[in-house]
Amino acid sequence: MKASIKLVLVCAAAGLGVLTTSPVLAQSLPSSAPRPKDVPAKIESYYRVRWGSLKDFVALYEKNHKPLLEEMRKEGFILAMKTEYPFTHIAGGPRWDVRVTITYRDGAAAINDPAWETRWAEARKRLFKDAALLDEEEAKRFSLLEDHWDVVVSDYPE
Repeated sequence: MKASIKLVLVCAAAGLGVLTTSPVLAQSLPSSAPRPKDVPAKIESYYRVRWGSLKDFVALYEKNHKPLLEEMRKEGFILAMKTEYPFTHIAGGPRWDVRVTITYRDGAAAINDPAWETRWAEARKRLFKDAALLDEEEAKRFSLLEDHWDVVVSDYPE
């Protein structure tokens, strides 16, 4: 999941950098305005699951991936998480079965913080004694997908 987010966030951060490094705009921004790296990054991850496999996908997600994300929340890298399911059926092309919205502390926490990688590895070792089984189950979870995409979202600036 993190690799697919990296390109989108880098592009978004580059755009924010242009806005905040412009001499004209920099003069108009109050000194207390948050720098782009200090702004929480919200990412919606959409999962389209193969027909008849939703319960298996959710069970594997809840068993393996969510506990790692919870550990990262405890570490302060993640501010909030929410998992949602559509109430009604959605047409084929735009159909998604699970949406996970994660608000990261900042863009670095979402894409390239070395401390994240260290803490993730530590949590993985601590929570899952059988790394081979975890890898096998995560491969199974992803094999149940028809599609997966991430969307970086933000509040409309006031």
